[in-house]
Amino acid sequence: PYVGSSLVSMYAKCGALGKSREVFDKIQVRNVVCWNALIGAYVHQGHSKQALLLFNKMKKDGFSPDAITYICILKSCGNIKDVEKGKKIHDEVVTSGFFGKDVTIGNALVDMYVKCGFLNIAEKVFDELYNRTVVCFNVLISGYAQNCQGEKALKYFERMKEEGLSPNAITYICTLKACANIGLEALGKGKFIHAEIERTGFLKTNLMLGNALVNMYAKMGALNLAQEVLGQLSIQDVVSMTSLIAGYVENGYDDEALDCFQKMQIEGLTPDAVTL
Repeated sequence: PYVGSSLVSMYAKCGALGKSREVFDKIQVRNVVCWNALIGAYVHQGHSKQALLLFNKMKKDGFSPDAITYICILKSCGNIKDVEKGKKIHDEVVTSGFFGKDVTIGNALVDMYVKCGFLNIAEKVFDELYNRTVVCFNVLISGYAQNCQGEKALKYFERMKEEGLSPNAITYICTLKACANIGLEALGKGKFIHAEIERTGFLKTNLMLGNALVNMYAKMGALNLAQEVLGQLSIQDVVSMTSLIAGYVENGYDDEALDCFQKMQIEGLTPDAVTL
């Protein structure tokens, strides 16, 4: 069954979901690992509803889910925003005793509630976790940033550092987005985070982080700072150039926006739909 599981997983990662199912159906002696491989394959390929059906069949056939099963199913619930099913899985996880033992399940629960838009429940689950990781903080910070609750995102960014955890590039990208959502009044905080990023050295290796900085300054109307950051990036791409163009347009600098557009084309970058 372990070889079969590896084959199921391999075909899924190669995009051959039909072949994954075909192999699974041929495995005569199945175990939880086999089921996890197939459920994970459906989740990986974006077929979350089918993954949930498989989960039900797995239990009907007498197999007890393990931590990996629950992580996959919680991801499925988040993907299709089925919070009712997610709550039932949450109850199962608590009853089974996995909640206190596996930090990854805690992360998956927070992520599921965030994706479903239930940030208040996500926050409650977060506070109940015994061991909070950078990943879990990132999920919550990202959730608040994406839902235009920048102040709460920044609150958890500070709490993360208070608990002795070091932000990674994803943390900074989400936090910069939160600052951008707040607007000009968060410029001081944005500059402070910018300086922190410079000290970590992340900016030299992470283009997405550079783009997030350009976007933040551009949205705040601090176009000179946005342009300065753009000039410091080792690689400039369509996203960073478009962020600056958007900043110029939003602040009424149409000539500068067109000049930037022309420069972008001279440098061989192809405009996307957002740029146009």
